[in-house]
Amino acid sequence: MQHTQENESLGIRIGLEIHQQLNIGKLFCSCNPETAEDAQPDLIVTRRLRAAAGEEGEIDIAAMHEMQRDRLFIYHAYRNSTCAVELDEEPIHNLSHESLQAALQAAKALKATPVDKAYVMRKTVVDGSNTSGFQRTALIARNGEITTKKTHITIPTICIEEESAKIIETAQDSVIYSLSRLGIPLIEVATGPDITSPEQAREVAEHIGMVLRSTGKAKRGIGTIRQDINVSIAGGTRVEIKGAQELKLLPKLAQTEAQRQKKLLSISAELKKRGAEATGKATDITGIIKNSEPGFVKSQIEKGSEAVATKLEGFAEIIGTEIQPGRRLGKEFSEHARTTGAGGAIHSDELPAHGITQPQVDEIKRKLSCSQKDAFIIVIANKEQAEKAIKAITRRAHQAIQGVPSEVRKANPDGTTTYLRPMPGSARMYPETDTTPIIPETEGIEAPELMTEKQAKYEKMGLSKDIAQQISRTSFAQFEQYTAKYTRVDPYFIATTLLTTEKEIRRRYSITPDITSHDYEQVLNSLNNDTISREAVFEILLEKAKGKPLVEATKKYAKLTEHELNNAIKEIISQNKGMPTNALIGKAMEKLRGKAPGQKIAELVKRSTQQ
Repeated sequence: MQHTQENESLGIRIGLEIHQQLNIGKLFCSCNPETAEDAQPDLIVTRRLRAAAGEEGEIDIAAMHEMQRDRLFIYHAYRNSTCAVELDEEPIHNLSHESLQAALQAAKALKATPVDKAYVMRKTVVDGSNTSGFQRTALIARNGEITTKKTHITIPTICIEEESAKIIETAQDSVIYSLSRLGIPLIEVATGPDITSPEQAREVAEHIGMVLRSTGKAKRGIGTIRQDINVSIAGGTRVEIKGAQELKLLPKLAQTEAQRQKKLLSISAELKKRGAEATGKATDITGIIKNSEPGFVKSQIEKGSEAVATKLEGFAEIIGTEIQPGRRLGKEFSEHARTTGAGGAIHSDELPAHGITQPQVDEIKRKLSCSQKDAFIIVIANKEQAEKAIKAITRRAHQAIQGVPSEVRKANPDGTTTYLRPMPGSARMYPETDTTPIIPETEGIEAPELMTEKQAKYEKMGLSKDIAQQISRTSFAQFEQYTAKYTRVDPYFIATTLLTTEKEIRRRYSITPDITSHDYEQVLNSLNNDTISREAVFEILLEKAKGKPLVEATKKYAKLTEHELNNAIKEIISQNKGMPTNALIGKAMEKLRGKAPGQKIAELVKRSTQQ
């Protein structure tokens, strides 16, 4: 309740961008995207990227920011999952028809109107995640909505775009990417800024994810769906947080960002009151701190780095203000410094530390003409990097005076965020020149049956709520196929077999089972024909997991006739004369496991011992 009232007072507004990978090859070529994590590349390519001007002749601010980092990009290519399209050595092929159909299905479910013509656009991206320096995207539908009893959320756009390359390793001046993921189709669903609480953000994201999975074309697993969350509060501005992979993290990210913006507005008010200013003047202070006590500063200077400082007028005791849990404003200054290639920054609110003594702090203040209300920032790097870092920090200091900067941030696992780059603008988009407009074929496209609708249907078939929910979200295609085909088998038994068999084999026997759809079909067919018992299904699949051919395992557990079962039980009783009935039942169960229903075995043992 407290959070709800607080969010209302903050005027929090949230919008989501949901990106779902499709299990349909690649978007602009016929490559298979599957490559083993430890696979060795067949080709390694190195490149540097330059930002191109957009349709209006301007270079996007975010693209310019990335280009100025001047990083080297190293690409690993694999014969089975990459071709000349991913290497940007060949024009793209036609957009995948199946991917487009999946996007149109999702649009139908979200009540969106398909566009008359879909134009593939280039979105400038020079962080190395695409070899071409841009990501291709196409608007497929507009003006959708999500309507429930509790909420109404607008869906302005539904797009289909290509997935980026996967980061393998990052260094200060280079990034290694794998190209196996590049080009996988993504459906992107964007909501309006209609969400008014962090918990509602999670509910909306979960609903959209459910809709996308209901198409039957969505990939599953960690990393196959990502949520970008846009957050603002009254008096603040839109900040985009990228890369939240877990739904449970969304509320914390939104709450933390709202509080960060509140703190930044408070800091801005105080800085304006003080008449704060950042001149950006860089002063060499290497001589003052070169004889620091052993520590980070001394070691860096001994390696040949220089120490450069700048005064921040009116910032005393402000830079050390906590604006996220465990993260202070000075941390954001350091993050901006790092984007220039420098290792970070040290600020006066945290000194003396890092080997810098109080007398050295006092001497730096004198050299920079700092008053009691002023602070300073130090960057230790080569001269060129240090001066670039000072400029970046000065820009961030000016933003601190103004309020909340509109920017893109990275989601951290603990719910905090890290600065990535400025917010991009319209200058980053321009038309793709290697393809023609696409007229979406909407005839015959129907909204998929939603997983929530499937769950309700399965409950009516006799499944418990929990089992119905699980099967509707995982193996519904198999389940529906098998229940339609094997009508003499209880649907509940089919569902639990699909959901639990492989898990149980892994848990009880430490075996990773290789059980195929064909295996399930064969076993269920035998059960449907009454040639095996229900108890035999797990045993047969266990034998298969252990490496035995399915046909042999099925013969081993073939169902006994009434006559054969009676004779087998009589033999067990004869061999164990004087044994208590319950013990005899145990013996019979052990020997006849899977060859007859357990209840029937117990009944026959009891009947035979009473005669």
